[in-house]
Amino acid sequence: MSRWGNDDTDNLLEILEEYDIKTTFFLVGMWVEKYPDDVKRILDAGHDIGNHSNTHPHMTQLSKEGIKDELMKAHEKVKNLTGYEMELFRPPFGDYDDKLVETARECGYYTIQWDVESCVTKVKGL
Repeated sequence: MSRWGNDDTDNLLEILEEYDIKTTFFLVGMWVEKYPDDVKRILDAGHDIGNHSNTHPHMTQLSKEGIKDELMKAHEKVKNLTGYEMELFRPPFGDYDDKLVETARECGYYTIQWDVESCVTKVKGL
């Protein structure tokens, strides 16, 4: 699964199934709209889905209301499509501050970061 397309989603899901790996896919609301069948397949395969914003902005540059809007628009897209209630949020670009974490918590989200860049989107053929 590439960052903005879905060319590799099938291949990635097959590899994860082959090795009995469950993971969290952090999805952007725009991607959810564009690839609703993939969102359902991710959940049907037993993976978790987390919120990665609606439009992938630098969220620390947004107002508190702008942050809520980004989070809840993406949340509603997934919920309306699948009934699934996301609980994890990963900020776009890894960019966060206290205001963002606090606002995400107010929206029912636990904010996480990563410590290893998998570069999975850079691997040719995956």
